[in-house]
Amino acid sequence: MSTNTATLNNFHPRAPKRKLENYADIINCKRPHAKKPMSKEARAAQFAPYAALVGHKDVINADEANANSKNDIDHNIIVEYD
Repeated sequence: MSTNTATLNNFHPRAPKRKLENYADIINCKRPHAKKPMSKEARAAQFAPYAALVGHKDVINADEANANSKNDIDHNIIVEYD
């Protein structure tokens, strides 16, 4: 069974049109600020798991290029079966 939830019953190709009047109550409000802002170290720690992915694509491309440059097949080998 597919985990895709976009079916003919719930797929909406166009988002509903929103008007500026819908946001009149918040349009001129000030942006909220935290009473105790998070330290830069703590904020960076939230994104640490994503740091493992940095350079991943480069490693894959290098391995692929290395594999494509090798020619390990010896066409002169003859296999005899009993």
